[in-house]
Amino acid sequence: MQKIVGHRLHHNCMLHGVRPSPLELNELDDRIIMLDAITSTENIGSIARSAAALGVCSYLLPKDAPHPYSRRSLRVSMGHMSKLHYHIYENIFQTIIFLQNAGYKVFAAEVDETSIPLQNIKVPKKWVILMGHEGKGLSKEIINLCDQSVLIEMNSDVRSLNVGVAASILMYKFCYD
Repeated sequence: MQKIVGHRLHHNCMLHGVRPSPLELNELDDRIIMLDAITSTENIGSIARSAAALGVCSYLLPKDAPHPYSRRSLRVSMGHMSKLHYHIYENIFQTIIFLQNAGYKVFAAEVDETSIPLQNIKVPKKWVILMGHEGKGLSKEIINLCDQSVLIEMNSDVRSLNVGVAASILMYKFCYD
């Protein structure tokens, strides 16, 4: 098996499958988790697993991020990526504008001077939570295009959480508020 897949397998298990085709933007659900420039395949899988667990059925990813159906992402998501609708976008600015025109309120997850504490957010019917790069976060241009920026309240001596953990906390609030 190691010769077939090219690496050592811990559980002597192998899967062969076909990636489902991504949906069009207008086919997504009312609850969307969106990523910008995420580089870690593990984070993509972790966020997919949390989304599936919490009832967020749509996942938006940039074309230059690791694919959500990559081996490592699927492993970390424990296969729950298969429960999500997904779309791979090319231009984040055009995608945000399309979603806003379709009635979604887009929330930038970022710690900055305009951010509203998570406990004060009024959750609309149609929403998108946009998560930024693991180290750089979201650019000012992207934050300015979003409807609101939101921050998770935490001790002042901690700057941020892992993007997968932060996405899970935000999705929980938005789904169960």
